[in-house]
Amino acid sequence: HWDEYVATSRTLNEVLTRLGHPAYRLYESNWGTLNEAFWEAEYESSADIEARFAAARKDPEFEAALNANLSHVVDGETRDYVLSEVVE
Repeated sequence: HWDEYVATSRTLNEVLTRLGHPAYRLYESNWGTLNEAFWEAEYESSADIEARFAAARKDPEFEAALNANLSHVVDGETRDYVLSEVVE
């Protein structure tokens, strides 16, 4: 499913940017667990993420792109993290 996942990721990213989300970067694991993907994007805050996705869920094109993408993901293996830079 890897090539299909990458293709649906590209489509999902295009829909998200059309809806005002920042462009996501897609990374793959080259060592360890193969065919593992990581997405990265920069948002202003957790509230910004929540608001943008609440609006996106109202868009049928987003729902279709998300469902197509998730059809290539192993159930129970998706994790979301909101990371913050450590400032000393």
